[in-house]
Amino acid sequence: MPLPVIAAAAAAIFELVCVALTAYEAAELVRELYEGLEKYNLSVDKAKQEIKETIEKLKQEIDQKIDEKEEMVILLAAEAADPQNPVTRKAEGRGTGVKAIDVAVQQKIPFRQIISQVCEKADALPVLSLRRKKGVEIKDLPKAKRLVLEAILKEGLENIADVDIEKFIVVRLKQLAANLMFEFIDHCLDWKSPMKCEVSFGPKPDYQDHPVEGATKLTRVGKLNPFYPAPHRGKGSIAADLIIPDYRKKRCDKNNIFAIVEIKFPGDTIEGKQFDQYRDLLDRAALVKTKAAPVRFAGKSVAYGGRLSLFRYPEDVADKSKAKQESKKSGKSSHKKR
Repeated sequence: MPLPVIAAAAAAIFELVCVALTAYEAAELVRELYEGLEKYNLSVDKAKQEIKETIEKLKQEIDQKIDEKEEMVILLAAEAADPQNPVTRKAEGRGTGVKAIDVAVQQKIPFRQIISQVCEKADALPVLSLRRKKGVEIKDLPKAKRLVLEAILKEGLENIADVDIEKFIVVRLKQLAANLMFEFIDHCLDWKSPMKCEVSFGPKPDYQDHPVEGATKLTRVGKLNPFYPAPHRGKGSIAADLIIPDYRKKRCDKNNIFAIVEIKFPGDTIEGKQFDQYRDLLDRAALVKTKAAPVRFAGKSVAYGGRLSLFRYPEDVADKSKAKQESKKSGKSSHKKR
């Protein structure tokens, strides 16, 4: 596959994400986090309708450039061109010192520039400020706001006895805001995004796949918070912050994982046992991929089920100078192709 085509495809995806995020902000989808999460689907449809022509044009461009047979080549090329910054390459900053975590930090991934932009917007949202007025605490929030916070916090409450509760809530809200943005991008691409958020797997050892509606839309069972509860809630289950599938037009399951990306905002804990669990999941995915492989080379099994990356915001954001250079190359390649 010619490099100009790869660059043009990557540029089209990034352009669509920029348009989607702009529309998302314009529709104030996340600014209604406290009172309006139950309106999420209606707001998404409205926002998508407002940018329908732009979305459709970019979607067609992406579909034309990303053929299923060549999709892996595009992901590998985008991974190789990952605009990691010096801090990431050296695995510096919070949460390092554990080998599994350092390796995950340094793992190259496609779409770092997009992940950086989503996290940047999630981090900057004014709605995430809990204390609108001096002296106002969580217990003083209106009932509607408290209900949302309770829904977000239900999971893991037993583990936060010694945690700054307000800092904990802010982290969860930032993660929720990022998830809503990734889900909106998926919606704009008719649920065929190259990035899937909050993909859950059942308890080990089988790690049952996340149920879907249709071919590629992940089933969501949460009402107030779309991602809570997750379909799998048993002990030993796991939910990946973000999965980059091998093939975006196929179900995101153990047989379709290019990379798992764990996203951490400041104030969130980074623990080695979480990455051990991801590794266990990916080992299981390797077995599934081996069994499903139509052809094997010299009878060898698939070595691993996918990459595992830790993205710490803001330490691991894309190197802007490097990303800008790649963007210019992509733009020139895209222009020549047309």
